[in-house]
Amino acid sequence: MTASSGGAPTTVATGATPRRLDASMTLLTEVMERPLDPGYAEATARRKAAEADGTLRPRSTATWVGVTVLAVALGVATAVASHQLRVPQASVTEARSVLERQITERSDQVAAAASRADELSREIDDLQRSALATQEPGLLDAIQRDSLHNGTLAVTGPGLVVSLTDAGGGLVDEPDEQSLVRDQDLQIVVNALWAAGAEAVSVDDQRLTAKTAIRNAGAAVLVNLVPLAGPTYVVRAVGDVDAMQTAVARSTLPAYLQLLGNTYGIRSSVVAQTTLDLPGAGAQPLQHAQPVGSQP
Repeated sequence: MTASSGGAPTTVATGATPRRLDASMTLLTEVMERPLDPGYAEATARRKAAEADGTLRPRSTATWVGVTVLAVALGVATAVASHQLRVPQASVTEARSVLERQITERSDQVAAAASRADELSREIDDLQRSALATQEPGLLDAIQRDSLHNGTLAVTGPGLVVSLTDAGGGLVDEPDEQSLVRDQDLQIVVNALWAAGAEAVSVDDQRLTAKTAIRNAGAAVLVNLVPLAGPTYVVRAVGDVDAMQTAVARSTLPAYLQLLGNTYGIRSSVVAQTTLDLPGAGAQPLQHAQPVGSQP
């Protein structure tokens, strides 16, 4: 209460309790000053009183055994439920088995068809040589030279072997997609070998021809529309080893391979071999033809 008689105001105490500064923060105040719930505090107080009076009876052995058995049962039930969730269903397992069997059967059929195609190609070549040997010897030589250049026939000779391996070694370590060997990586290697003087080139077991395409289909690399297994891709080039090594060393290929290793973890190697066996691509279908000696 304040009174004034023409001078300074005078404060008169009324006996009221001063207001707390944190009165507006009742929830925080309650948490800080009474962290234990009142119910728990009351139970604790009763327990302490019973212990002081000696009226609190200790838990019996049967109670502890029951609690232990219950805990073990709950643990076993949890483990069994987790195992059941991880075990594939019978229908899923059966469908997977059917798919695996179909993949194996189709792969065997493709391998048999490819082997039969190679046999027929060899028969055609033998018949062609037999027919032309007596009629047009010069034409037979020209056909054989063209077969070597267009990749139809298998070749053997010295050369270079360039290997590229996915980072991490393949699917087990599940590397990042950028750490996988891509189609453009193989294209750069192949073009560098052609420019270095290679006479014949293959990627894994696929002989490269003028119609060969190196492409990606998802994470798989296709050469001649055939998916390569990976994780290591081997490029073989037949030619003059010394000249090819010198040309490759002067090209941008070593720097590119180093970039792949430092940036993406793709491992690579360039090794000279005294003997390389490159398969043939088989007979190529004709797109255009005209009689010999006629005007185009």
